[in-house]
Amino acid sequence: MRLAGAGIALAATSAGEGRFAALAAAQRGLLAGWRYTGAPPRAFAGFAFAPEGGAPLPNARLWVPELLLGETAGRVSLTLSCAAERAHAAPARWQALWNELCRPQPGQCVTLPRARLVARPAQLAEQAFLARGRGALAAIAAGRADKLVLTRSLQFSGRLAPPAAPLLDTLARHHPACATFAVGGSGWSFVGASPETLLALEGSRVAVDALAGTAWQSAARALGDDKNRREHDLVVHAIAQALGEHCQDVVLPPTPEIMELEGLSHLRRRLLARRPPGLGAFELIARLHPTPAVGGAPTPAALDWLAHHHDTRGAWYTGGFGWLDAAGDADIAVCLRCGLIEGERITLYAGAGFVAGSDPAQELAETEAKLAAMRAALLASQQEQAAA
Repeated sequence: MRLAGAGIALAATSAGEGRFAALAAAQRGLLAGWRYTGAPPRAFAGFAFAPEGGAPLPNARLWVPELLLGETAGRVSLTLSCAAERAHAAPARWQALWNELCRPQPGQCVTLPRARLVARPAQLAEQAFLARGRGALAAIAAGRADKLVLTRSLQFSGRLAPPAAPLLDTLARHHPACATFAVGGSGWSFVGASPETLLALEGSRVAVDALAGTAWQSAARALGDDKNRREHDLVVHAIAQALGEHCQDVVLPPTPEIMELEGLSHLRRRLLARRPPGLGAFELIARLHPTPAVGGAPTPAALDWLAHHHDTRGAWYTGGFGWLDAAGDADIAVCLRCGLIEGERITLYAGAGFVAGSDPAQELAETEAKLAAMRAALLASQQEQAAA
């Protein structure tokens, strides 16, 4: 399935500890008043990792696009939406948005030399990551946490950054097993390809990915080694506990499968459950996010340690993004393998989980392997533009 939206017919934005409760209330109001013909229309939703931050994106938002293009199995659909009080002006607005979508965008075919991007020196940032990693291992050894996920960013600059659309196309081709996404605003775009589903709802069926444990071609450890297994099991246990407290018939695969991506492999188990009537997407997100895959375990202790050690995360990195529909179904991915484009600057994000026995140098190498996915997509996108 592919979706593309333009304009905002209705939106709810929130931040703080009650952000998911606020969006849940907004969703209930939307579902109660949504009138439509044909297939259930969809809204988008996204949120940052922490209850504060996320700029230039809002911390947490639910919105209905005015125009929504969809493609499923070669069949294309167009959904037009508006608030009831603006219905009289909606046709003209829809036409204007459609015209804008069909208009060629400047900068779509820039030449490679002009668009060449240069990485900013990262040595000090790498040393800081290693120092925080040693601090994380000390906290784990002292019993203050079982797992801590540390993140870092890498910045590029150039006279002209690549537009989001061709980068998104490149990610979709190179990472077909991932959920590729892009959200844009005035002067910025947030783009990525995530291998991890935070929450998928279809009727009463609930699906959540436990994705933890990573290997790559030059890794010193194997995917099935003790460190990766322990890291994976912490995520599985936390998700199973959260689902068991609020859902029925939780199904936990006995062993993980191997998810093979371009340049990376992960251990994954997809947990299934059945949600009771009245339990919506945001109520479940509030109970699941952040999983130990992106925060740590136990969650309260991990989040406290990360906050005190200034593990800040840009945009919606390790938050979530996806869609919800008028029937109450949803598909929300964890925002991983992603980057923020702001004018001439691109910031890429990656992280790694520390447990007892982790080697900070190997965890740094893991972040480099994860950053390579977006770096390769940026280069491929530039080359394809140059050849066009």
